[in-house]
Amino acid sequence: MNPDRIVNAAMWVWTLLICVFILAPLVVLIAISFTADEYISLPWHGVGLRWYADMLNRSDFLEAARNSALLMVEAAATAVALGTLVAIALIRYRFPGRGLIALIASAPMFVPLVMTGLAILIMFSNYNIGGPAVRLYVGHVALTVPYVIRLVSASTTGFDWNQEVAAQNLGASPLRAFLEITLPQIAPGVIAGGVFALIVSFDDVGISIFLAGANYTTLPVELFAFASYNLTPMVASVSVVMILFSALSVVLIERLFGVQRMLSGERTPPSQPEVAAT
Repeated sequence: MNPDRIVNAAMWVWTLLICVFILAPLVVLIAISFTADEYISLPWHGVGLRWYADMLNRSDFLEAARNSALLMVEAAATAVALGTLVAIALIRYRFPGRGLIALIASAPMFVPLVMTGLAILIMFSNYNIGGPAVRLYVGHVALTVPYVIRLVSASTTGFDWNQEVAAQNLGASPLRAFLEITLPQIAPGVIAGGVFALIVSFDDVGISIFLAGANYTTLPVELFAFASYNLTPMVASVSVVMILFSALSVVLIERLFGVQRMLSGERTPPSQPEVAAT
């Protein structure tokens, strides 16, 4: 047999095994969420939407979901604003301490979430600052900013910053030059960073479990607490909803912008903006 064909066949088999290893638990989880049994099991004795209905009838889950939705929007919006400005400053300018700022901005990605959550909790408790909502907001902003910085930085690859200078020479203010020249061209990175910030904030447990309170919690923390004492198929139903949200967000990014294309630095040539002299 041709050695190349053997290698290709082996790669296909290996790839298939990896896909099965990754996706099989998700398939089982989805199947469990439709079971008609009273306990966690595959739907051998019937299929139904009972556990999804029960999930919608629990006020604690609905309240936690509302908190998570509001929190992820607030954190993502703040992360996009801060992360975009930091990314542009780090890419465009050279200044003392640039490397240190880049390291600090990326720290939440490699510092254990438990340490981050505990540090924020200790600081807020010692100085008696705000409540669980404020703590969670700060923690989620710190967690999501690095993702925005990386994606916006990737979207600036190949961008000619002299375009802003040319626009200002034609009479545009620095703010107008940024909004009409720079922002439209780095928009894929900004939007993708915002969507990833939404996903990361919505799914976070490591930080939120330290910062949530008795009267204000998030859906992942509520699910974690519920699963610790109640192993019913409703746990699978809530998990499926959260996975579906994350999956649809990633598909949306890929459809609209193409993650691989954006990260490789390719961009669609934008229409030439007209900057009128003032």
